[in-house]
Amino acid sequence: MIKLTILHTNDVHGRVSQLTRIATLVREIRSEVDAAGGYSLYVDAGDSEDTTLLESSLTKGSAMNAILRGAGCEYAALGNAVPIRYGHLPVAELAKYFGRPLLCANFYDENDKMVDGLEPYTIHDFGAFKLGIIGVTDPMRAYTTFFHLHAKQPDDILPGLIDQVRAQGAQTVLLLSHLGLRDDKRMVEKIPGIDLLIGGHSHDKLDPPLQINGTILAQAGEYGQVLGRLDLEIDPVTGKISHFESTHIPVEETISPDPATEAVIASEQERVKIMMTEVIGTLNEPLDLADDRECAVGNLLADALLDRVRDAEVSFVISGLWESGLEAGTLTQGVLYAANRSAANPARVEVTGEQIEQFLRAGLTPENTARTPKALRGRKMGLPHIAGMTVVYDPSDTSSLEVRVDGKPLEKDRKYIAAATDFELSDLAGYLVIPDEQVEYEVPTIMPEVLEAYIMKHSPLPKPQNGRITVKRN
Repeated sequence: MIKLTILHTNDVHGRVSQLTRIATLVREIRSEVDAAGGYSLYVDAGDSEDTTLLESSLTKGSAMNAILRGAGCEYAALGNAVPIRYGHLPVAELAKYFGRPLLCANFYDENDKMVDGLEPYTIHDFGAFKLGIIGVTDPMRAYTTFFHLHAKQPDDILPGLIDQVRAQGAQTVLLLSHLGLRDDKRMVEKIPGIDLLIGGHSHDKLDPPLQINGTILAQAGEYGQVLGRLDLEIDPVTGKISHFESTHIPVEETISPDPATEAVIASEQERVKIMMTEVIGTLNEPLDLADDRECAVGNLLADALLDRVRDAEVSFVISGLWESGLEAGTLTQGVLYAANRSAANPARVEVTGEQIEQFLRAGLTPENTARTPKALRGRKMGLPHIAGMTVVYDPSDTSSLEVRVDGKPLEKDRKYIAAATDFELSDLAGYLVIPDEQVEYEVPTIMPEVLEAYIMKHSPLPKPQNGRITVKRN
């Protein structure tokens, strides 16, 4: 009987301190398993990256992949955290810093070529038996809409891939899935031949694992709060799992950080420090950030969007896309990208005056400015900020606004070319939802890049004009 211990994480989302402790557990468990004559493997089901971690944000995720590998992870699936923000181009860097291709069988470019940095599966040879590991990710509609990518449906390709890995000698098949629990369950009910599924994306903590149609489904929650452990007994002839035991090991602060992983973190911090030194311009005055009033960085972003988007007459954007304000003086790329980590894309859209009012009415409502949607990683939505127009409003009643565009009263029936981001025009904000096919997006350009270009063009940059949104006086 083959004894195999699978250690697993998913949806770590930038929690590097947890990874240093997970690494300690991984090394201890491996020593224990080796001493008992068994085999072990540490896998991750995607989304180790997150913009909340500066090193991850500035490297478009590759720093987290280096740290994940440093923590002892041998195989990782492609999650959605990087491609949904930046498209497919950074995926090759993720693989470079992880030290091997990420596993994902259903992610292709517009020419139907597998994205660089990925492989559909691998065969891990333990000597006594072979384990086939296949990866899949959520085929999100946004990949096609924004980046012209081709994310295939896992149901269509998995049966053939299972046959391929078995034909290459795999006795047991492990699926690393970043689909989410609902789709994982649906898939294993439909597709035979998957012995074990390690999942992610939905942040579920499956303790104990589910058993569906002969497949064991495991998932270890989120943020590295636990390390999943599966101790398997596998028939060496059939490859079937005859017995398993599952544990979710709490990753507590009392666990000593792993020095090797800490060394990798320090190395990545040095890499980022070098990236942060490039000077992009000068600010004449400090630019403040506020959630409950008009602020300078909010106006700066509105100005940059208006300047960036072709033929735009007005722009509107929330201040919640900022992490902090900016100090006066020399501005480096690193400081700017630390202050604004938004992966939102510039958007050009034709809207009526009534739709502009709809956005402003919702955005100026106090309960909306105080919202903290998941997509903003704990930041408040903040007040909308505008360029090309002015607004006078009553905070106690936002149903009536006085809006002027280029000094003239807003015409509700007239159509205007507006600049915004995909955030303001989607259900993430929920103020003014415009179908994607009616919007022209500039991808993979992200907000820090828009700001960088604008500041370089206008440096030394004066403080953006205030007084665009004012409270009505009785």
